[in-house]
Amino acid sequence: MENTEILTQLGLLYLQQDQSTTAFQHLQNCISIDPRNEQSILALGSALQLKGDYDEALNKYRPLANYNQNSGQLWNNIGMCFYGKQKYIAVILLRGSA
Repeated sequence: MENTEILTQLGLLYLQQDQSTTAFQHLQNCISIDPRNEQSILALGSALQLKGDYDEALNKYRPLANYNQNSGQLWNNIGMCFYGKQKYIAVILLRGSA
């Protein structure tokens, strides 16, 4: 399947059903087709954050931050990753640059 909209929606639905493995597959497939698909990247990163995998979530967010610097949701999620990693100074600096 090559429809990124459908892949994203399937991923989100599987996340709602607590089927994270299947959700990750759909979201990863979407990102492999469209590496700039903001909704899929944010969904995948958010799911990783909920699992406490902050470093992997930040790795997903990094490319998105390079070309979409005005996304409030993205910067909020990045800040929460640093907060979860107890990198409080980074959160303050991130907030100060906003």
